[in-house]
Amino acid sequence: MRIIIIGGSHAGTSAAGYLKQLKPTDEVILINENNKLGFIPSSINFIFEGSMSAETIHTKDFTKKETLEELGISVLLDCQVTTILPAEKKILYSTSNKIKHLSYDYLILAMGSAKFYLPETNKTAEDLKLLTYKSPIETASAYDKLANSQNIAIIGAGLIGLELASSLALLQNKEITIFEQMSRPLFRYFDEEITQILLEHKPDCLTFVFNKTFYQSKKKGKGIKLSFFDNTTKTSDVAVLAINPKPNIAIVPSTVAVDFDKTINTNAYMQTTDPYIYAIGDLVKVPFSSAINKAYIPLISIARKTALIAASHIAGIPNIAIKPMERTIATKIFDYYLGSTGITATEAALQDFTIHTVTKNFQHYSDLPEYANFTLTIKIIFDKKSHLLLGAQLITNFREVLELINFFAQAVADKRRLEELLFHEQFYVPKLSADCDFVTETILVALQSIR
Repeated sequence: MRIIIIGGSHAGTSAAGYLKQLKPTDEVILINENNKLGFIPSSINFIFEGSMSAETIHTKDFTKKETLEELGISVLLDCQVTTILPAEKKILYSTSNKIKHLSYDYLILAMGSAKFYLPETNKTAEDLKLLTYKSPIETASAYDKLANSQNIAIIGAGLIGLELASSLALLQNKEITIFEQMSRPLFRYFDEEITQILLEHKPDCLTFVFNKTFYQSKKKGKGIKLSFFDNTTKTSDVAVLAINPKPNIAIVPSTVAVDFDKTINTNAYMQTTDPYIYAIGDLVKVPFSSAINKAYIPLISIARKTALIAASHIAGIPNIAIKPMERTIATKIFDYYLGSTGITATEAALQDFTIHTVTKNFQHYSDLPEYANFTLTIKIIFDKKSHLLLGAQLITNFREVLELINFFAQAVADKRRLEELLFHEQFYVPKLSADCDFVTETILVALQSIR
């Protein structure tokens, strides 16, 4: 049996690896339009932070072709799939100015997301002369322009925008302005208690402008002039569009149903309306939490899960269907570590729950000198009637504590009640462990608050 995967993203490479592990005798062919596999767009931040060189963008193999080939996967790089012919179960692709074809038994679409489109303007980032960095070529170009610019505008205060701003702020002589149409940053993942702490530690070179919806831009001299719906303007050297891109569906055939937001419709096994074609990663929406039907969540962790589900179904392994995702994320911004899982209090208020939240601050880890300036804030969201944990958020200045978000993520996924979380298992080592159990202390405060 031959399975063709279109796209060398994290979803595509993961699906190829899973297929070979689940059914080694199957022929697996992965086709990618450029010569980079598993590219990480946020690698631009690594360069500004000094952990990578700019030349690495052109030379580094984020996922090695040889690693996949050792598993028995055929990898075709610099090949552009131009046409999918479902009736013939065949694809056409171009390479070295030649058109070739391949037949398939099953096809996995993993083209990821690429097109940055602003519905307010009905234009793409390219039309608006705004920088993006989804591909290696775009990233190299964006790096050069940002490195040589002093006054930088960023449109969007989500993860993409804040991670970039945090990295740029490490450089000398940068003036960074972030424009956000909401009233605070990271609104998709964090409630105000957490984002307010983050804002209190922003660098002086960074300015936030909230409640601003971008409208259009045009060249002005050597820079760019941004216009907003409230008739205000801002001129900067360069401007970055820091929003999530849209699914790349240009080659998707008409037999595959596409939703209004350009995501591909799939069932619980990532199977499209064509039973021989699957879609994974940034091409699809997934069930989000137990309270929300489906949402578009373009995260690498979710891309890998959808890849495993599709590979398992093709390999004939039963009962491995998609389950609600908890949208678990973690990041480092302004030298603080943030984690979020499940739904926020804002989202929970729109659902059929009796919502209650508790936020607890910790200023002590242990008496060891390396923890002298420790700080941690945990917020949990739960149902007041059932005591069911719905979400959790945290912010801390110590990397080790960030791992708590994984515990909360599993608790939300397992639909655990607060009382059950009081007796969780964990190790204790005097030199490594905190003097108190942060989870238990937070849960006790929560239970006390609803008595």
